[in-house]
Amino acid sequence: MVSHHPRILLVEDDPATARLVVEMLHAADYEVDGPYADASDGIAALAARFPDGAVLDLHRAADDASLLKDDLKAYDIPFFDCAGTSQTGARRPTQGRLQLEKRLLPWLRHMRH
Repeated sequence: MVSHHPRILLVEDDPATARLVVEMLHAADYEVDGPYADASDGIAALAARFPDGAVLDLHRAADDASLLKDDLKAYDIPFFDCAGTSQTGARRPTQGRLQLEKRLLPWLRHMRH
């Protein structure tokens, strides 16, 4: 019997945060497509293989980010926008991780149902 691990498209422009999110997704038994460092690469990945969901965290201003979100909405693919959960302003790196886990993990559980 083949088990299906939901595939999550990850578009994250910060390598350290990308590693963190990949670890969390793998630990929650998700397959990760990415991480992609910019929205245009995320759009190309979306066109190549539709994910079950997406995690986005783009800090650099990019017109492509809204295009990616529009595409995800058009295909009814749920996405989690990490805006506001980065480690910026956190006193310790673990605070950023805890804040992200607090928001991302419940969203993943909700998305699966």
